[in-house]
Amino acid sequence: MVVYKVTFFKVILLALTTGLVSCEFGEKDLSDLNLYQYAYQGKGPVLVENYGSLSADAHLPAAWMLKDYSFLSSANLEYVPTPGDSLHLRILDFDDDMSALAFFLNSGLVQEKIPVTEGENLEFAMRAGKRLFIFRYSRLRPYDRGVLEQLVRSFPGYREGLPQEFLSLPFADRELDESSIQMKNFLGVESGFPMLVQGYAGGDVRWNCARSWGYVSDGAWNSWILGLGKSGRWEIFRADTLRFEAGAGERGMAMRLKGGRIVCLWGFLSEENLQQRFAEVAKSVYDAKE
Repeated sequence: MVVYKVTFFKVILLALTTGLVSCEFGEKDLSDLNLYQYAYQGKGPVLVENYGSLSADAHLPAAWMLKDYSFLSSANLEYVPTPGDSLHLRILDFDDDMSALAFFLNSGLVQEKIPVTEGENLEFAMRAGKRLFIFRYSRLRPYDRGVLEQLVRSFPGYREGLPQEFLSLPFADRELDESSIQMKNFLGVESGFPMLVQGYAGGDVRWNCARSWGYVSDGAWNSWILGLGKSGRWEIFRADTLRFEAGAGERGMAMRLKGGRIVCLWGFLSEENLQQRFAEVAKSVYDAKE
């Protein structure tokens, strides 16, 4: 009987420990974090304001745009590194990396490489995983970008660069700064799935590869095909591969892979080159571990 009790309590303790570990290492939403603990140069924020998605309209510029990007919540943090100086940080929290990246690329509201002038202030953003960090500070008090990046890195779930799904597209001949996400309209046709698009150039030829962020239902795929057909650009649908005119003389191919991922390629390519590159992108995405 004693042995049973010891074993029973060990099981309970193990279950509780497992739960705590899961909570600690699981990726928390912004609203679950104690934002006062994130210090800039050893000093925590003097002010923290949290806003959920429902209250964003009253507190965020162009908040209506966030509704298309699985937006969860936001927070405003105010730091005072030295008397008379202030550093403002707005954090936008999204449901996943793709939504954060799509808003980052598509909204036109945030800038990463060159700070944007906003009145008497400068503003620029960093993306880290499913969050955007937007810094604003006086033009008279420039900040070290590397030091600000250390603050961003201190938040859980920090991930730099493109999401893994983007990296499953071929690497050869990629064009820098030619990555984009088409959310609800792909190649001019309404769609119910986001598509990750990467531009390529080589041998005086340009083309684009794209893949769906996740798995797309057969119904959504067929609906997009129907829309493409109504636009008069649908050529041939044979087996599981669609042939179409992408416009301006570009030709393309698309298919829904086994398991539900969609891949697409279009550009000013010869028939042979089109088929060869399409086979490469389809295999690259199909073999990707996600």
